[in-house]
Amino acid sequence: MWYKSWVLCFFLGFLFDPMYAEGKLLWEDCIWIGMERNGNLGLEQIRSEIFPILTKDKWKQYLPKLGVHYFGIFSKNQEQIDQEYRDVRLQIQQLLYDGGETEREKQKIEIRRLIHSEEKKLLREKVFKSISLSYFNSVKQNLVESIYQLRSERFLWEEKKRKKESELGLSPKGDWEWRKVWEVEFQSKKIHSDSAKKLAHLELQQAMSLEPGTNIVLERGLTERIRLFDPYLVKNSADKNHPLRKKARLQMELAELDQESLENDWKPKLILGGYVGKNGNTGFPLQNEIYGLSFGVQANLGGTSFQTNTQNGIQSEGNGIQRIPGYGPQPVGPGENSFQSGSIGLFDDIGRNKKIFDSKMSLLQAKAEWQQSEILVLNQIQSSEIKLNEIYRKYNLYLESTKSILFQHRLKREELNQEIISEIEYLKSEEEVFVRFEILLDHYFQYLTTALDLVLLLGEDPFDNRYYKLESKTFPSDLTMIIEHWKQDDPLKSKKIIGPKTKKAYPFFMEDPYETR
Repeated sequence: MWYKSWVLCFFLGFLFDPMYAEGKLLWEDCIWIGMERNGNLGLEQIRSEIFPILTKDKWKQYLPKLGVHYFGIFSKNQEQIDQEYRDVRLQIQQLLYDGGETEREKQKIEIRRLIHSEEKKLLREKVFKSISLSYFNSVKQNLVESIYQLRSERFLWEEKKRKKESELGLSPKGDWEWRKVWEVEFQSKKIHSDSAKKLAHLELQQAMSLEPGTNIVLERGLTERIRLFDPYLVKNSADKNHPLRKKARLQMELAELDQESLENDWKPKLILGGYVGKNGNTGFPLQNEIYGLSFGVQANLGGTSFQTNTQNGIQSEGNGIQRIPGYGPQPVGPGENSFQSGSIGLFDDIGRNKKIFDSKMSLLQAKAEWQQSEILVLNQIQSSEIKLNEIYRKYNLYLESTKSILFQHRLKREELNQEIISEIEYLKSEEEVFVRFEILLDHYFQYLTTALDLVLLLGEDPFDNRYYKLESKTFPSDLTMIIEHWKQDDPLKSKKIIGPKTKKAYPFFMEDPYETR
């Protein structure tokens, strides 16, 4: 219980206090903060505490029902003898047999708890995916913006050079007009890139349940921590315990139990009871000891209710009162006293046929939803596999193509230095490299987002799986190397990549510690 209280306080603290992030955030940091601050996850965690309470209440059905009962009659009327009677007794009642209904109700509560557990997993997957996709998009826009910034710095340097050449008459007027058109297009793209970066940042803050004014900075170097794998090298198998599939199976089991309860409602309930106490006619303390046993039967036969009750009691001395259901109090004397009662309600459950029909329809609907969930998950896995293979192949094609264009651009730079080509040709060559980088980044992050979808469907670790792995240390990836080479003035000069040192360890976010797939 202390653990739940700590989690609740921790959640409420995050919910009502502003978040001040220190340092630069990794992918794991964003996930951790976002899932801890998500209000829906916190509410679902608290809501799950109702199931132990319901189970405990049903378990109490097996315990005897105890009660203290007091009964008194006082009559002081004119021309009549004064009467005074008091009765105090301890009553007990025990359910002997109910046709297994209590046990079925306990099973239903357990199944509802498991369904709620799967719904929490689906919600966590949804939150995890939302934060991850927003994070990928924000990192991508940061990379694109950095490339635009680098291109802008080069453009400003070249602009100063062109103005000087124009003043000296070394640059043709046509080249100058072409540069103006190129500058407008480039500045328009740069403005769009800056806006896209800000929007991606706001989207990430929203996914992490942070206020728009919260200052967070992302750690650079994601592309140096993720290692991509060829999806053709592995064979996928669907996760039979994916929350979507498991929830559908549990709902079908719940519908079957509801139908079973309706089919077994004809079984009688057997109830054994008893009492012990004292009564008297002269006030307290009471003088006469009383005790007795009762036995009752309740049943439902095709919508017709049947109920019977038998009670045998002993009055030691004096006069007492025996309370007969439906007939009121009856005077009794010393010795054995008993009564039997019974009632039949003919067709008093007029909605029984509708209950049977609704039960059958619920079971058929649950089976249909289970079949649809199986088809949906398997189709999603296959379609994600096809898309992932396509994106991976395209990514590698554009990766090699970008390397070739970058190599050609280096040759153009040498030709420009030797005045073999014009500056316009060089700018066009650099523009091709610039555009190809954007396409390459698109395919890189498309692969990550598609792989993440597939990993969640397969139930694998979203940080370490068959499609990619988040390494604990940085390494020089192909994508990073060609970006760094393009940034360098000297293509042959190697530049050290600065990134996060270690991967932070967090638990698997898709399930609670007590939940397993």
